[in-house]
Amino acid sequence: MTTLEQLAARLDRVESELALHRLAHEYCAGADHRDRARWDAVWTDDAVWETGGDQVFRGIDAIREAVGQQWRTFPVMQHATANHIVEIRGDAATGRSDVVVLVQLPDLRWVVGGGTYEDEYRRRDGRWRIARRRVVRPFDLAPLGGSDGPVRVEEPVPAGAPAPPVRRPARPPEGDPR
Repeated sequence: MTTLEQLAARLDRVESELALHRLAHEYCAGADHRDRARWDAVWTDDAVWETGGDQVFRGIDAIREAVGQQWRTFPVMQHATANHIVEIRGDAATGRSDVVVLVQLPDLRWVVGGGTYEDEYRRRDGRWRIARRRVVRPFDLAPLGGSDGPVRVEEPVPAGAPAPPVRRPARPPEGDPR
């Protein structure tokens, strides 16, 4: 028979796991949408962000400056995380997820990169945050061709058929906010 204490512990575990998965998404949304408040909210004040090589940022101020530099460098960023696995031990947890990142360079070419995030999380005042994020197994592919907007394929391509013509939408006139 399940006791109330056992049920409460199970519920805490489920809620914690959902909160940690949400935290991984908040990290991506904060970075990709240049949302400073969301970005800051995913980190503990004393967090460490190891982005690869000798790039280590300690504390929220250094982490904030590092992402600010990324925002100034890349007009567009898009993160996609997958395979997020967490291990919860009370108010501490660890996690691992794979990430693919697309970034647009100032010349409109795209770079695809990614790696694996190894994380340490802490729960304070009922809220989970990233205490340490380390990028391991990073990779970058050669820049892809430039893009000035979305590309639309006119119709689905049957297996084995040649690719259909591609239609690029017209760019809005200079100064048009669309």
